[in-house]
Amino acid sequence: MSIKKAHGIIIVLLLLLFFAQGIWFIRANAPTYDEALHLAAGYSYLATRDFRLEPQNPPLVKELLALPLFLVHRLPFDPDPKRWHDGDDFYVAQDFLYRSALHADQMLLLGRGLNLFLGTLLVALVGWWAYRLWGNYAALLAVALACFEPNLVAHCSLVTTDAGATLFIFLTVYLLWEYVRFPRWWLLAALGIAVGMALVSKFSTVLLIPIIGLIVTVSLFIDCAGSTLLPLKNRPNPKRYKVLEATVLLVVIFLFAVAIIPVPYFFQGFEPWLFGLERFVTLAHEGQRAFLLGQISYHGWWSYFVFAFLVKTPIGTLLLISAAFLLYRFGKPLGRREALFLLLPVAVFFVAMTQSKVNIGLRHILPVYPLLFVLAARLATLEPQRRWFKYLLIGAPLALTAISSLRIAPHQIAYFNEIVGGPDNGYHYLSDSNLDWGQDLKGVKAYMEKEKLPIIYLSYFGTAPPSYYKIRYQYVPGSWPLWWPPSPDRVPATARKILAISVRNLQDASIPHIPLFGWLRLRHPIAKIGYSIFVYDLTNDVEGLTKLDETYVKAGIKPAL
Repeated sequence: MSIKKAHGIIIVLLLLLFFAQGIWFIRANAPTYDEALHLAAGYSYLATRDFRLEPQNPPLVKELLALPLFLVHRLPFDPDPKRWHDGDDFYVAQDFLYRSALHADQMLLLGRGLNLFLGTLLVALVGWWAYRLWGNYAALLAVALACFEPNLVAHCSLVTTDAGATLFIFLTVYLLWEYVRFPRWWLLAALGIAVGMALVSKFSTVLLIPIIGLIVTVSLFIDCAGSTLLPLKNRPNPKRYKVLEATVLLVVIFLFAVAIIPVPYFFQGFEPWLFGLERFVTLAHEGQRAFLLGQISYHGWWSYFVFAFLVKTPIGTLLLISAAFLLYRFGKPLGRREALFLLLPVAVFFVAMTQSKVNIGLRHILPVYPLLFVLAARLATLEPQRRWFKYLLIGAPLALTAISSLRIAPHQIAYFNEIVGGPDNGYHYLSDSNLDWGQDLKGVKAYMEKEKLPIIYLSYFGTAPPSYYKIRYQYVPGSWPLWWPPSPDRVPATARKILAISVRNLQDASIPHIPLFGWLRLRHPIAKIGYSIFVYDLTNDVEGLTKLDETYVKAGIKPAL
């Protein structure tokens, strides 16, 4: 068997491993906070051609993820008229996901499965670009890094827009690289279409506009574009012509992109997209309640995404990325063209995010990962005098990444690296979709069955109704608004007093200005469910039960006992 064929087989096996991790994740994790909303919104677009639900995210990815459900089951979409009229998107979504004839897990399975397929295409494209740049071994390394990236596995296995937007952003940068090397009209058209698909996937992809503009502009000065920026023959190419060609190139790209925008809106013009963009900008300006290192803010921190990247990326991966920078002159050197395409978009994303007030998840910079994996793949071209050094330099960090990632499966949402002590300690540092997105509700039910607990106290952060998963509980405040009615049940006086609480509630990161659980953070949990829900035994803890009563009073609810 040839080496090239063997590499191909290994890459296919890695892609299958990535897909298998996603399937395990899908089966194990309950609906996360935004999934009902994304699925219901996408389904409503297909069923009604009405885009009133969740306009702050464009429709393309939501439509794609809802399409299998729409085609296979044709569920009726019949929301409450008042909720529909008022655009109460979360309430409409709750009714759609949890009151349909099909179980919510089955509905999500189709959308999650399609997103996982898109994620697998992304991993394959990462390998292909690395191969085009640096050969077979580089492709193998790039695919391996992507395959074992826990953040990629997690967000490619949910009904959300992050993975789809990442795919189209990466595809855009790759096609631009191909085009600049060998200008062809069909590549130019494909590039414009990819930009358009990105712009109707997530509004943060508008960052592609300055990225493309900067890449094309810088190309003029470093002369990495060859003799022409347009697919024209026998054309003189002094600087003044290059400026004109660059301008024409950008205009053509964005004309193609603009032509794509009305398509997922079923050709209703540009108004829905512009309205959604305005809504997105408004929400971004207002900010969201965020948690970092024990602090809570609506205004965000300039260092948030850099910090999140450093603690939520496997150490082995960080080492390989760092080595690719430090050894940029060795092996096949990192040329100006490669640095421009692989590093400039990463820099733009990080710089732009220093200004973001929405600090709720590493997923918002997910597009930097594929680019950095291709960059790190250049290490495969090193040819040291002692071959064992190359294997050690690449193999040891890659093994660290694989072990660190696989051992947390299927709880990749809560991944933290060993710098901060792993996922067990993640709650000290970050929250929300970095750790607790409501995904461990199924684990609560499994824990109750294991411990033979007929009822528990539950303070849950999430949109999935606990009763839907047959969890009998007494509601404990911790987050609002509630998208599901609290249970009227009460823990009997003779029962064990077991409290399960979502980490975000434990951090007091959910309810503004009302700290409820400082007293509980002084106690040690008896169990952790998937890293995002902590379990406390208050049975013989008189002070703890008194404090629990006080949380109801602070939240304006009748005491528990």
